[in-house]
Amino acid sequence: MNLNLRLLLLLVIVSVGAQAQTVYMKPHLGLRAGLNISSSTYSPNFIYSLKRQSHPNLGVFYRIRNQKWVFQPEVQLSVRGGTFKGELEVVRNNFNYASFVPVVGYILTEGLTFEVAPEFSYAVNNLRSVVPLRKNEFSMGTGLRFDFMDMAEDFSLNLRYIHGFTNLSTSKTESLYNRTLQVSVIYNLYKKK
Repeated sequence: MNLNLRLLLLLVIVSVGAQAQTVYMKPHLGLRAGLNISSSTYSPNFIYSLKRQSHPNLGVFYRIRNQKWVFQPEVQLSVRGGTFKGELEVVRNNFNYASFVPVVGYILTEGLTFEVAPEFSYAVNNLRSVVPLRKNEFSMGTGLRFDFMDMAEDFSLNLRYIHGFTNLSTSKTESLYNRTLQVSVIYNLYKKK
């Protein structure tokens, strides 16, 4: 192969690689779906055994990237809450939430983002549990997002721990908080030429 042909081939490979990398830099929409593994803490607790539950989560987001920083407002529908198992009854806390999540991320290395995600949630169903409950919740999530490269470039994997800070109980003598591990598969809607 002569030198001119080699240089042309190298130029084509570099320009295609550079074009593929810039697609991640552009703002884009995305869809997310996954599984919440959640529990509820309850205090004072003398009669219930606290168990985890698995629930779905769905969402849509718009991701904006500036070099190493990411801002990603999300809207999510998710189910949280754990099971309280007593001697005579089982209480399943299925709290259906609509949430606004303004995610801020820092790109540790290309394809791996550390995220901090304050979460403002409102219950869209009638909440029933062992105590009267309020409908709004503030939580804080932290986690990692892994962006797949090459053939699976449209997909990402997101792992978040969400810690509820709002006492959901309206009773002054009791407290109930949500704790959630969220695993989601993300489909990025990159605009490609």
